[in-house]
Amino acid sequence: MTLPILEYAALVPRAWKNGRGVTRILFDDADAADAWTWRISIAEITGTQPYSAYPGVHRGQVALGPGSVDLVINGRAVTLAVDDVIAFDGEDEVAATPREAGFLDLNVMTLRDTWDSTVQVIDAPTVSAEPRGPTVLIALDDLGTLDDRPLARLDAALLEPGTACTLRGRFVVARLRRI
Repeated sequence: MTLPILEYAALVPRAWKNGRGVTRILFDDADAADAWTWRISIAEITGTQPYSAYPGVHRGQVALGPGSVDLVINGRAVTLAVDDVIAFDGEDEVAATPREAGFLDLNVMTLRDTWDSTVQVIDAPTVSAEPRGPTVLIALDDLGTLDDRPLARLDAALLEPGTACTLRGRFVVARLRRI
């Protein structure tokens, strides 16, 4: 099976819902009106930025760096180092302050009444897709491969339910399971 690779460098940035930052959408199930039940994207955070509110949405985030990011979630301070994962609700009041310029984070957003989702950083030789929904892989190094195909950092692939692939390198894997 040959998986199509989404090249991060080719993605066009678009404004956050609140207009305070930019993101690049990797994959989603959006319709023509941009209504979606799941979305996976990479956001750039410059300076202290409040996150957009997404009521009814579960959010998973992976710090991609460079450096760490300080989050304040409903008044509680949390620091994420590179590859750290955190989950919170779309209703939560969240602000982020990166410690270095050029900070990126990966966001996995799913409607809570439609999807369960998990996000983790892996370094494993194989990965199997979630049988009840999509699985997305995002390369974390420039030396990674997916089924022996070289990937640049942040390139991604969407695995269809029930498929498997071989990996070399570190990846974020986001699994979505329809409820």
